[in-house]
Amino acid sequence: MTATNEPSDIAFKNETGQMFMLDKKERVLLRALLAKAIKSAGGRKMIAERLGPEYVEIGLNLLKQMGGS
Repeated sequence: MTATNEPSDIAFKNETGQMFMLDKKERVLLRALLAKAIKSAGGRKMIAERLGPEYVEIGLNLLKQMGGS
């Protein structure tokens, strides 16, 4: 197997453990939405209130891994 710079689909598990894939357009959308939420104080507050404060950090890490800033 050789390394490539071509993006491939990304697999995720849902709450039930079922795997699902995101295509390029879905990743672009998810990255844009996550970046907007993480960059706004209201978005970070909503994430922390609904999911817990640790999810703000999880969101930051996910955004980095997806190539966002």
